[in-house]
Amino acid sequence: MAQINQSSFLLMSKFIWFLRGHKKLTGFIIFLAVVTAIRLVNGQAAFFPRPNGPGSDAVYVQLGQAYYGNMRELGLYYGTLTAPNRFTLAPKVGGEIKRIMVDIGDRLTNGQLVAALDDDEFVLARDRASLSVRLAEAQFNEAEANLKLAQNDMARQTALTQKSIVTQSEFETVENRLLQANARLAVASSQLDSASNQLADAALRLSYTQLMAAWPESNLPPETESYRYVGARLVDEGQLVTANTPILELVSLDPLLVVVDVIEKDYPKIVPGLEANIRTEAFPGQDFKAKVIRVAPVLSADSRQARVEMEVANPGLLLKPGMFAEVVYVFNEHKDVWSVDYDVPFRRSEGYVIFVADPQTGTVKQIPVELGLMDNGRVELIGVPAIDGPIVTLGQHLLQDGQPYKVPGESAEPVGRPS
Repeated sequence: MAQINQSSFLLMSKFIWFLRGHKKLTGFIIFLAVVTAIRLVNGQAAFFPRPNGPGSDAVYVQLGQAYYGNMRELGLYYGTLTAPNRFTLAPKVGGEIKRIMVDIGDRLTNGQLVAALDDDEFVLARDRASLSVRLAEAQFNEAEANLKLAQNDMARQTALTQKSIVTQSEFETVENRLLQANARLAVASSQLDSASNQLADAALRLSYTQLMAAWPESNLPPETESYRYVGARLVDEGQLVTANTPILELVSLDPLLVVVDVIEKDYPKIVPGLEANIRTEAFPGQDFKAKVIRVAPVLSADSRQARVEMEVANPGLLLKPGMFAEVVYVFNEHKDVWSVDYDVPFRRSEGYVIFVADPQTGTVKQIPVELGLMDNGRVELIGVPAIDGPIVTLGQHLLQDGQPYKVPGESAEPVGRPS
């Protein structure tokens, strides 16, 4: 007996050394042993599985339903609402803020007075410039009168010279007086122009103490373009400011603008005029209409995304700049089609298939399908007949056409085409 055990041990040792030199054979033997063990545990034949199909063992599956209706190809992006016309209002001169007539949220019309600076200094400068203008006017009038006198003297001297009554030197003296009168008039005219310009400058600077809300009109409808709103008040009355210090921030609220960055896959589908729905957290369940107005002609080399600007109609002024916006594009829509949850179709060598259960016979029918649009976790089935029964949603990878099935617990009811 000991000799037999020793012989068995030597034989086993030689077999192990043999397997160490044949790795592929060793792997195949291990694989065969694992498959055999699994099938023995499941009560199946070790090497020859039973064929699937009618008469084979039933497979436990989970049943669900197919859906009939419309499918849409959507693009979902996120952005922030902004005001297309947004600017700060600042005085062109410095001084003390004497009055601010508006506050945050007030509606403004084009050209409306919104603030005033202390203007005493500018009034005095205007009055001084006005006095300078009056003095220059008087000097100009005097020079003009002297010129007329010189012109009259010149006319008389010319006539007398022709009659040889006056000498040539007397004629030249009168001629020089005429030239001097012309020069004095030119100087007086320049001084008057300079004084007038100084007065205009003083009056303009005085007008700058009255701060107006003004903006250029565009091609928008008058009822839309004629208003702006105070978005922020940046100073208080009594505060000293320098020129170009922002006082108020003005915004337009209708329409608004939303900017998103679209990925390269969706870029060819987005063109000016394409409509989208805007959703906000402030108004859940309410959609606002938007339209693409500009598409960047280039994509960022870093993100492979392109800037898209959309105009959002806001007639009720519900939307406000700074709100977070969810943008939903509808790229494509198919009506009256069958669809299932996206993980139901099972891919095999011949393509995608689904299985429809027949509760009467307790078997499944394999239906080849083509996949179409994906929407809200479901995928469209292209070219399928009406689905008049429950479909297999779990366990389809174990099935063949005509194979029996079992459902743990209560089975699903057949789902036919909606009426």
